[in-house]
Formats: sequence, structure tokens, C-alpha cells
Amino acid sequence: MSTQLILYPQNYKGQYNFTSTPSPDEFIVNGINFTGLNSTTSYDTTDNYPSESAILNSPAAALGNWYRYTTTGAPWGIVPLPTVAGGNVIFLYNATEGHTGIYQQLSGLTVGAMYDVIINISTPVVGLLTIEFYSGTVIQYNQQFSSNVSQIGATFTAQSTNLTFLLDYSSTTAAVEVVDISIKGSPADTPNLIYTDLNDGQVICDLYQEEDIPLSLSIDDFKNVAEQVKSYSKDFNLPATKRNNQIFNNMFEVTRVDSDRGIIFNPYRKTQCVLKEDGFILFEGYLRLIDVKDQDGEISYNVNLYSDVLALADILKDKTFAELDFAELEHNYTFSNIRESWQGILGLINPLPVGSFAGTGGASVTGVLKYPFIDWNHQFYPDASGNPVMTTLESAFRPCIKLKYLINKIFAASGFNWTSTFFDSVDFGKLYMDFNWGAGNSPVSFETAGYSTTAEGDANNWAGNGTWTTLLFPHDFSPAWDWSTESGYDESTGVFTVVQDNTTHAIATSIEINFTIGTVGTVWVEWVSVDVATGIETVHASDDWTRTASDSLYHHFGINAYPPPLNTGDTLYPRFKANGFQIVKQNQQETGLLSANVSSSLFTTGTLLQTLRGELGQWDFLKGIMTMFNLVSLVDETDPNNILIEPYSDIFINNTNSGNTGNLTLAARSIQHDWTEKVDVSEMELKPLTDLNKSTVFKFVEDDDDYVFSNYKNSTSGHLYGSLIWNADGFTILDGVEEIIAEPFAATVSKPLMTQYTDFIVPAIYAKSEDGSCDGFDNSPRIFYDNGVKTLASCTYSVPSQNCPASCNVPFEDEFLQFSHLSDIPTTTTSSDFVFGAQQLLFPLPTTSPTDNLFSLYWQPYFSELYNANTRTMTLKVNLSPTDVANFKFYDVVFIKNRSFRVNKIDYKPNDLATVEFILIT
Repeated sequence: MSTQLILYPQNYKGQYNFTSTPSPDEFIVNGINFTGLNSTTSYDTTDNYPSESAILNSPAAALGNWYRYTTTGAPWGIVPLPTVAGGNVIFLYNATEGHTGIYQQLSGLTVGAMYDVIINISTPVVGLLTIEFYSGTVIQYNQQFSSNVSQIGATFTAQSTNLTFLLDYSSTTAAVEVVDISIKGSPADTPNLIYTDLNDGQVICDLYQEEDIPLSLSIDDFKNVAEQVKSYSKDFNLPATKRNNQIFNNMFEVTRVDSDRGIIFNPYRKTQCVLKEDGFILFEGYLRLIDVKDQDGEISYNVNLYSDVLALADILKDKTFAELDFAELEHNYTFSNIRESWQGILGLINPLPVGSFAGTGGASVTGVLKYPFIDWNHQFYPDASGNPVMTTLESAFRPCIKLKYLINKIFAASGFNWTSTFFDSVDFGKLYMDFNWGAGNSPVSFETAGYSTTAEGDANNWAGNGTWTTLLFPHDFSPAWDWSTESGYDESTGVFTVVQDNTTHAIATSIEINFTIGTVGTVWVEWVSVDVATGIETVHASDDWTRTASDSLYHHFGINAYPPPLNTGDTLYPRFKANGFQIVKQNQQETGLLSANVSSSLFTTGTLLQTLRGELGQWDFLKGIMTMFNLVSLVDETDPNNILIEPYSDIFINNTNSGNTGNLTLAARSIQHDWTEKVDVSEMELKPLTDLNKSTVFKFVEDDDDYVFSNYKNSTSGHLYGSLIWNADGFTILDGVEEIIAEPFAATVSKPLMTQYTDFIVPAIYAKSEDGSCDGFDNSPRIFYDNGVKTLASCTYSVPSQNCPASCNVPFEDEFLQFSHLSDIPTTTTSSDFVFGAQQLLFPLPTTSPTDNLFSLYWQPYFSELYNANTRTMTLKVNLSPTDVANFKFYDVVFIKNRSFRVNKIDYKPNDLATVEFILIT
């Protein structure tokens, strides 16, 4: 029986070019570019044999470092040291045939093994080029070359694990230029790493003679309701043979250095592997190097094998959302952008890169981030007409990101792919997770307002003929409206100087111009900004008027300006000029007015998205999704880097009734294997699942600061919103309670914003203090369903002017984007509820929530099998061949003695009977 353990290169991505990466058996360090050689240690001598003198008096003390030497006087004269130019080493000469050279200490060689030296040169050898190897200070090998060729080579046998390689040159007429130096195991003596039946750089490891690799194979632990157990092997040893040493790059050699070529076997990277027996694939997954053992001089590599999802969990377990890059989602935090997000066309700061999961490369909009209306701090109040007033944009609008986008980002960074009909479904595509900034965080770091005026008859402002002049508003409107430091406004100059990046201005100016009697011509008024970095002027708003002799002497200019975000040091100011005459700005009878709202920053950055959610673990997020929907992951038979993810019932619950009594074959009944003859049925013992729990609680994590959630709990005798308690009432001998928690997600209560607005139903996520005041808090993440844009009939709500240019300055809004835990509001008979259990909803929602919920859709099929009087376990010894294991899938049904079983676990060991745990299903 033949066992093969096959490894792929660690940089394997599905297609591997063996020549694209340095070979893993290179022993020369820094032999391509010779980086740093010009500054390495040098030895100068007048000896007749300078190479031996250099080794004796200035040995290569550090492994993998280059050293150099040269002659500096009689009888050989002076020869300059070898130098690097353009990545090549230039060996110079003198008229008296002096010597110069470089040398390096090698490690990890195998005594008695043969090695090839290859030296590529770009100029002909006119003198004498000599290769030497030293063991300590004793020369073991040398060979001289003087031929006019572009490559020279030699083969030597290692007499020690550590040798010093030296290259010497002497000439009286010309220099020589060495392109690169390589020392590798000789094909004549090195085991061939590439087999005729393998490709893509695969290598076969040497195993200990008669070694069997035991496997524990499983796809799902049927009895453990909350976990999915994956296939793995117990750890085993691989001998330190020549082949294995090359594969693992002599990991036992602690002084081995190969930073120049980057070819060291990295124990922290996943290594794809395949385990075959008699040509049949028993296992596809990954190899982990646990440690290297040295017992009385016998070296071995201690390894184990593990499956893809375990690999994914290992990779992600210490990673957080802070390591995901959301820079492509950066956008301006304005109400116009918020409103556009409702339609899936949120405007971005920069076009999307090619390959983005947020949309087509080059697009400037995305639908993966939306701003639903959520009651984040309950700081709304009715105006005189009874309509709700928003105090700030962030009181209702904070970002939510699509789950599918987040899953794609996590998988892309992990090196794995996924395939899932479920993830690609319409309903899952409408699920979002909140990216609340957390308490005290907001895109708005300050917001301030100010007013200034000119006095009646004020003659401070004159516009000369054809000359731009800054308009001045030198008087405070009142002490209550003094300009703040953050505004950057200087009344004496009339200029706003920006004090913080991403500052926006919403400006209104009103002024009347007094023309001198008899003057005609044109006057212009405008708002302009100046970029401090470039000095470029940009006009943001303008108006002009041409007076004829018959026109009034007065003209009113009303100009509003909403420039895009400005950065620190930029300036913004109003100016005017006249054509053909001089004018005084101010009407003798009127007061001019300047008013402005200044805020920063309206820019939503990738960093801001991470202020609270950056702490969330990537694996915790995926595990929470899998728990909510009872998802099972499978190995893709065609691609071990691809994980198939589907709900449990879609994988394991099959229709075993063919519907045709004339066709009762195993295949027609969805039975894939008949193992009756492989077991000793006379010793069959069936056991009921006695380790089950009496009750199972399905719930989300609890946010203690969530006032609405806690209030609902207290009003319903402790019921947790969105939870379900499943009791096995008919199983009277069972006891115990198990909790299945969709951690890290919390449940969200949906209710009207205020009781009088019956159609304004939104998620409520706010805290309430003892004095009755409400505010936001650092909530656990929530999952929402996109219910679409809704039109209000009960009210309109006010939109603050914050971050709101003229194009979005709608004081009252009658639409909002609705998110909830329901697929429809109001619900219908076909609606789904993305919580575990049916419960009483808050008025005016229906008294009872939809029956199609997370438990009924995704968990109940599993529990119907698990808690069934006819479901039992059976553990048997089974004579499984490599063919049986290779052709078996864990969602297959096995037939034994006229009964159908599912296999829960296989403990397989070659040359022995396998121990198989079966589940008898109905």
C-alpha cells in the first residue's frame, strides 16, 4: 500500500511556474545583486597566496555575509577591491597579476552530497578565475578557469556541513564582470523533486518506512449543535532526508539565512497539501510545521494536516476589522449623499479601483454603504406643527455596510475564496451591518455659526474702476453671534481662513449697492476661495448687474455660497468690482448682512468607519453569520482554496423518497453507499443520543445599555427580543440547557420614532440615563434588512442645514430609508424575520411576528433529525479501502442492513479497520 504526502509551493495560487521563483535549494546568499558588497569587510595583503591568507587572518565569521580581499603591494602590486556596479561584481586587475576576490561561509550542506557551482559572467575571462572551498582554514577543493565563455561551472562533494566558498581573480590585461553566483545540490546526487505525474511545482515528501498517517475525518458534528468539526490528522514525523531538507529549507539549521532570495520555508504561512493512498486522494488541505526534533542526532520534522475551514479560522482568529481597508468607501457626509445612498448610488471621493467588491472599477458611486434612518440617540422633538425635528444629521444617519461586501473583503485578504448560493441570494444581498462610529465619534468635529453686518451708510467698502475689492462686514450682529475661533472669520479683513481640514461653509450674503447719480456700467459680486498649496482661485457663487441711465440708483445682491470642503490654510472671501466708475457699496438706508454656518469634517474616511467596528474580530463576524443561518462549510473538490458555504438543510436534508414505487434502488432513494458487507453486523449496537439537552436557547448578545431592548425585556417577564427557547418536551429523561448565541451580533427592536408617527418605523438603538436624557452608546453590531425607501404619511421631518449645500437644502423631508429585522413592513404571510423566534412586535406592527424566522428556516430541520426517537448513534469497525474514503462525501447516506445512516466521523488509519460513528436517520 503506497502513501504519498504531496506539498505545493507556499506561494501557490492555482498555477505555478517553477522558473518564476528561486529554487528552494540555493545555498549562496545574496548571489544575484550582491547588495551591500561595496561596504563589506575587506582584507588587504601582500602575501603570495592572498586567498589562503584572507581565510586564515580574516575568516568569514558571519554566515551568509560577503567578504572581500585584494593585494596591496610587492610583489604583486596594488589591485582595487571588487566592487558592485549595476548589480554585477567587477573584479579589477594590475600589470603584475595581483589577486582580488570575494568569499562567503555556507551552511546546511550534507556531508558526502554533490553540489553544482554556476557562475554567469558578462565579460570574457582573460586572466585566471579560481573557485575554492575551505573547511575551516583547510582548502578542500579548487578549480581554475581561463576560457572565454559566458558561464563557468564546477561540481564538488561537501566534506563538511559548513564550508567557505571563495572566488579569486587575477589578470594583467582585463577585468571580469560576474553577473551572479549559484550553488545548488547536483541533479546527479539530489533526489528529483519534480515527478512525471505532478505539476505546478508539487513535491513529494519522504516518509518513514511503513509509516501510516492517521486521519480524523468529519464535516459536521451532528451531536454538537453549535460547532462544525473539521478533518485533521494527528501530528506525525517526517525524516530529515535530503529531499525533506530541501522542501523545508533546512529548518533545523538555526544559522540558515536566505533573506536575499526570500526562499526560506515559512512555518507561519499555510502550505497546501494532498495525501494519497494507492493513487486515491484521501485528504486535501494544509500542512502545519509544528516543530523540528533532534533526538540523539536523528532530526525529524513534526507536522500535522488540517482542513480548509480550520485554516481559515487560524488565519482570521487574530485579525480585526481594523486590518480591512475601507478607503475606497470614503465619501462626503452630506444629506445629498445620504439621500443618494438610499438608491444605491452613494457618491465617492475617488473612483473605485479595478477588482473592487463595492462596484465596477472606475465607478464613482456604490450601493454597499447606505444611510438608513435609525434612532441613534432619541434626541428628536416635535416642532409647532407636530413634525419631528432632527438636531444633527448623525442623530439619524450613520453608515451601514452590506454583509456580502464584508465577507468578500475578509476572504480576499485571507487567500481563500467562497462559493455560496445562499450568499448570492436576493435576501442575503439585502442584509447590512451597522458601522456606528461609537459614542462621541462623528464626521462632524465642530459646527458653528456667525453673523456680521455693515452699518447704515457705512462707507468702508469702495469698488474702484476694474479693481476687485474684498467686501467687509465689520460689525457683530449681536454678542450672541460672535464668530468662534473655529470659523476662521476675521471681520477686519473679511476673510475666512480655514483652521481644520474638510471644513465646509454654508454662506448667505445680502447687500444693496448705492450708485452715484449719473453713473452707468456693470458691477460684479462673488465668493472666491484660494488654495493655500497652489494659489489657485475658485469662484463658488457670483452675481452681476448692469445699470442704465434710467435704472434705480440702488440694486440688491443676494448671494449664497456652498463651496466644497476646504483644507487648513485655504481662504474664502466675498469681493466685488465695478466697470467704468467707482461705487460705494452700502445703501445709505440699508444694513448689509453676512451669515455663515461652518462645520468640519463632512468627510467620512475609512478610519472613521473603524472607530468602533475596527475592534470586531473577522472570524467572530463570520462565525456569527454562520451561527445565525446554521451554515455548513464544505471542501470544494475542484479547488481546496475554495470553501462551499450553504445552510445545513441544503447540505444534509435530502428527499429520500423517489416517488416511484417501481424504482426502489439505493440511488433512487438518495443512498450513495452500501457498506453492509464491510462491517460485522452481528455486533451492531445502537445507542440513543442520551447526551442531548432538555432546552436550547437561541439568542443574540445583550447590550446592557440598549434602553428599548431592556425595556422590552422587563415588560415581557425577561423575554429577550429576537430569542427562542426550544424545549424537547417529549424527551422526559433529558436535562440541561444549551445556549446558541449569534455572537457578536445584538438584536434590534424596531418601533415608531415617536408614538404619533405610526408609519415612521425605525430601529431604536440608544441609551437612557437616570435623569431621563437619551444618548448614543458603543453598541454591539446589528444586522438589518433593507426594506427600501418609504414615504411618510404621518409627518415630515426637518433636515438640519449641517453639511448641506444648496442642492440638498430641503428643510422638510417626507421619505426615509427603512432598515429592520423584517423583510417587509407591514408584514405579509410570506415575510421573513431575521431573528430566532416569533414574538410580539411593538405597535403598530402586527401583534405576532412572521413564523419564517432563523430557527424555522435554518435550524428546525436539524433539530427535527437530532431530537427524533428513531435517531441513534452507532460506532463500528469498518473495513474501508482508500477507494471508499476517496469517494465518500459526508453528506452522503450510507446503507447498512436495510437501514440508512449518516456518517458523523471517521477515524481512518491505513492497514487497519476504520472506526466510524454513524447516525441512524429516519
